[in-house]
This record gives sequence, structure tokens and C-alpha cells, in this order.
Amino acid sequence: MITLKNQTIYQCEHCRKRLLSKNGAKIHENEYCSHPESPNNVKRRVKQENCEHENTETIYGYIPGEAVQQPEYELCIDCGFKG
Repeated sequence: MITLKNQTIYQCEHCRKRLLSKNGAKIHENEYCSHPESPNNVKRRVKQENCEHENTETIYGYIPGEAVQQPEYELCIDCGFKG
């Protein structure tokens, strides 16, 4: 988190998004930042690499122009990996 000079605005170190509060910037960096090197994505990547993907659920989506669903992908319930 970077504090901008002569301002009361905080900035995310990874994606450079400006936020109004220090706590908001900290939460953004740790939970919501979409930059590949953010702590949020690093934790998710490590969790997905170590997961066995045993608890999966099939996600269905509609076929365009039809009222029928088809399987789109498998989603790991434990880590959120789309496979």
C-alpha cells in the first residue's frame, strides 16, 4: 500500500487503484486485487496447486437459442479451480 504525497488517498501497490481509506486499501490488496502478483492471487494459486480436486461440481450453461442446458466445466468446491 502506497500513501500518495500531499493527499489522503491510498493506492494499491499492485494494480495502482486509488482508495480513500487505509483499511480499504489493505482489504483490497489482500482479498480483491486481480493483479497476478497480488497476495490474493498468490494465495489462490498456491491453494489450487496443492488441491487434489476431489470435490467437484459440474456447472451447466444454456445452449444459445435453446432452452436446454449442457455441462460447461467442472468446478472444485474446495479451491475454486475451473477444469
